[in-house]
Amino acid sequence: MSSVQVLSTTIIQAPNHNLNGSNHHTIDLNPWDLQLLPFGYNQMSFVYRQSIKSDILNQIQHLKHSFSSALDFFHVFAGRLKITQHEDNTISCSIKCNNEGALFVHAAAKYIIVENILEPTHLSPVHHSLFVMNGVKNYQGTSHPLLAVQVTELDDGIFIGITTNHVVGDGTLFSNFYNLWAKISRGSVEISKTPIFKRWFPKGIECPIRLPLKIDSQNNLNEKKLNPPERIFHFTKENIAKLKSKANLEAGTKKISSLQALLTHIWRSFTRSQKLDDQTDVSFSVDISVRSRLNPPLHENYFGNAIIECLVKMKAGELLDDGGLGKGALKMNKMISLHTDEKIRSHYEKWLIEPSFYVTPDDVSHNNGLVIAYSPRFDVYGNDFGWGKPVGVRSGGADKREGKVNVFGGVEEGSMELEVCLPNEILEAMSHDLEFMNVVS
Repeated sequence: MSSVQVLSTTIIQAPNHNLNGSNHHTIDLNPWDLQLLPFGYNQMSFVYRQSIKSDILNQIQHLKHSFSSALDFFHVFAGRLKITQHEDNTISCSIKCNNEGALFVHAAAKYIIVENILEPTHLSPVHHSLFVMNGVKNYQGTSHPLLAVQVTELDDGIFIGITTNHVVGDGTLFSNFYNLWAKISRGSVEISKTPIFKRWFPKGIECPIRLPLKIDSQNNLNEKKLNPPERIFHFTKENIAKLKSKANLEAGTKKISSLQALLTHIWRSFTRSQKLDDQTDVSFSVDISVRSRLNPPLHENYFGNAIIECLVKMKAGELLDDGGLGKGALKMNKMISLHTDEKIRSHYEKWLIEPSFYVTPDDVSHNNGLVIAYSPRFDVYGNDFGWGKPVGVRSGGADKREGKVNVFGGVEEGSMELEVCLPNEILEAMSHDLEFMNVVS
C-alpha cells in the first residue's frame, strides 16, 4: 500500500481563454520541439517546510486559484497535442490551444517528513509517488494533460511536484511558468514576461512539418529504473570562483565560465573513478540555448524549445593530465562557441531531411559520458508561493538515468547544486576523490 494518498483530482482551465483570442488556436511545431516527441515528460519539485497544518485546505484552494490565473498567461499548458496522419504515410504534430485543462492533484503523505526527501543520497522509493503521469511520453500528450501538478502534504511540509510535456517548451519556459505561478500566489499581478509561443521557422519551410515515421516506433527502449542511484553535491560561490580561476589559468585564457569549469571538474572525477585507459574516449553532452546565437536572435520571451545538443569529446588521459581542468573546460568552451547562426540553421535543415529523436536510455554511462540538464540561471529557489522559499529542489524520476547531471542554482547567490545519477560504485569512488571533494561544500 502506497504511503501517498490522493485526496482530490481536478482539471483546471484558463479562466479567460475565450476572451484572450486563443480559443482553438493551433501552434505548429519545429524540429527543436518534434525531436522530443518520444522523450519522457519533465518533472521538477519544490519542497517547503511547514509545521502549521490548520489552514492547509485554504492553501490548497489558494494554489488552485493562482494556478488557474497563471494558465491565463501560459494557456498553451491547458491544451493538447494533435498528431495528424496524412495520405502519404507521414504525420504532423501541433499543439491545440483548446483549453481542455491542466491536472491538479491534492495528496497527503502523513508519514513522510521533509528530511526524508532532502537527506538521502539517492531517490527514496516513494519519490515517484509524489508526481503524476510517471512513464508518460511526450507524444502521448494527445490524450494526457500537457501540465500536471501534485501538491502533497507531508508531516512537516509541502511537496509540489510538477510534470510538464517537453514538446511544449524547454527549461526556460518551465522556469518562467513556475516563477509566475509563485508570484501570483503571493499576491503580485505584475507580469514581466509575456510568453511568445509561435515557433521559429526559417523562410521557405512548409508548415506543418511532416514526419515519415510513426512516433511510437522511436520509443522501443526498455523502461528505466524508477530509482537510479544519485547524489547531490553543493558548491559555494567562492569554491566555484576558485575553480574558474584555476581553469582559466591552466588554459591561458579568460573565456572559461564558472559553469564550464564546474562541469569539467565533475567530468574529471567521474573519469578518474572509472580507472579508464588513457586512450579511452570520454564525453560530456551539453544542451545549449540557441536564442541569442541566431541572427537575428530570438525574442527573450520566446517560449518554445530552443536548445541544441553540443557533444564534447576527449581522451581520458588528456582530461586527467596536469592542467586537465583547463584543457577540458577550454575544449567545452570552444565546442559551444562553434554553434553559430550558420551551424544552427544547417543542423535545423539537416533534421528536416533526416529527422532524429531524443530517447531516454536506461544507461548512458557505458559511453563513458555525462549529460547535463537544467541551468543555474533558472531561479528555482525564488519560488515562494506565500509561505517562504523552498528548502530543497529535486527533479523527478521520469527523466533520470545513469550519467545524467542536473544543475541548479543554489540557495545562496552564485552557488550551485549538482544532482548526479551514476552507479553506486562510481558515486562512492567520487565521494573518496579528494581533489573533487575538496571543492564540495
